[in-house]
Amino acid sequence: MSKKMWIVAVMVLMVSVIAGGCTDNTNDELTDMEDNITTYGAVDDDEMGPAERVDRGVRMEHYGAMRPSEIEINTGDTLVWRNLKPQGTYVLISDDGLFEDQEMYVHATHSYTFNKIGTYTFSVKDMPDMTLKVIVQ
Repeated sequence: MSKKMWIVAVMVLMVSVIAGGCTDNTNDELTDMEDNITTYGAVDDDEMGPAERVDRGVRMEHYGAMRPSEIEINTGDTLVWRNLKPQGTYVLISDDGLFEDQEMYVHATHSYTFNKIGTYTFSVKDMPDMTLKVIVQ
């Protein structure tokens, strides 16, 4: 094989290895979150504990959106936010003071169980369009 063919073969191999590592596997992780009743365990190995019932999931997406942006739940339901930003952090804020600001690293989650009827809003620091309205019945 000529030297040019070897160079081309090596370049093709390198591109395929790099491209294979860049695929987004978050859809597999989100499938469970999008189901209405799901069980999740702890976030970090250091915090391993019993699984927690999750009635709804909120995706904090890397392009500055929370999905869904409005949700209706029942009292006693647990809501879990998951940071899907590929790098960096989001700071989740409960505009109603239900919990302290939560700095959420890549793929981190934060959960909250709603025990009182009402309408609550949540936002992300420095992201004015990234909001969530929760209506608890």
